[in-house]
Amino acid sequence: MKGYCSYSPADANIMQNAAWDITGKNANFVKDGSFSGCIPLKHVFGFCEDFKRILVNCSQQLILNRSMSDLSSLHFATVVGEEITSTSFKTLVKEVKVQLTRVSWKIPVIKVDDRERLKLLKIVDSKKMLNCAFRNWELCEYPNLPQTSKHSWMVKTCSQVERPRCLIIAFLTNVPGTVADGYNVDYDACSLTNVKAYINSIEYPYEDFNESFDKNLFTMFYQNYVDFQKHYYERFNAQPCLTREQYKELGPFICIDCSRQNDDAKTSSIDLRIEIEASNNFPAHTSAYCLVIHDRIVQYNPFTGEVRKI
Repeated sequence: MKGYCSYSPADANIMQNAAWDITGKNANFVKDGSFSGCIPLKHVFGFCEDFKRILVNCSQQLILNRSMSDLSSLHFATVVGEEITSTSFKTLVKEVKVQLTRVSWKIPVIKVDDRERLKLLKIVDSKKMLNCAFRNWELCEYPNLPQTSKHSWMVKTCSQVERPRCLIIAFLTNVPGTVADGYNVDYDACSLTNVKAYINSIEYPYEDFNESFDKNLFTMFYQNYVDFQKHYYERFNAQPCLTREQYKELGPFICIDCSRQNDDAKTSSIDLRIEIEASNNFPAHTSAYCLVIHDRIVQYNPFTGEVRKI
């Protein structure tokens, strides 16, 4: 979801080496049952994208959690004379397995001269906790939306330190991992007309969208998608990955900027709620996804190796 909002057309070509292809659906990525790729971690973790300083005397671990089903990573395509919902096709899909034979993790190592080394040693000897501030990505899911035209979703409750700054919302009918009628790896518009986010009692955006995908009216939805790169990366000119028509076909992705908040207001907790409106009832088996990008501060002690989250 964030890739569609963050990448430019040039990035989309580069990311094909990481099995991210919006045009060919990775049709040529696997040949004779084998594949390989290179995924920069800045495209996966907010820490790797935002934190630009060196880590001194700090051990790092990379933990990869796989889905319970390999079908979540597959794109189902029909063959000549075969329907995707046929029994033989479903039987063939169940036999497909994804097996990782080798995983390499490459980390740049910074070497400094003697003068800088002495400065770093003084920092280590001071036994002080060092702050690592970055924007964390947290994906929240509503597994099965009720078949109504309006719904209020209580997404999460967080602390004052982890204030949400950006939201990316999308909908998917017949989620990955199942072979069902009308299965589609692309996200769905679901006849959306308006989306609002509430952080406690403050609403974002202030004005309603009042759009309609059924009537081909989604100007403000697409404009918020374009403006995501401006306020998130502080770019003067945005270079969206998707054109207006691609946004409608592959998305849509509802981007809400909630970075301008009253940080002086002290509250014990922050409630994030989303209200969704559509011109028709949401289809059956529709899941809602909300990528919450929020503040996070981690402290670590280079002398003892202690790491803690604020």
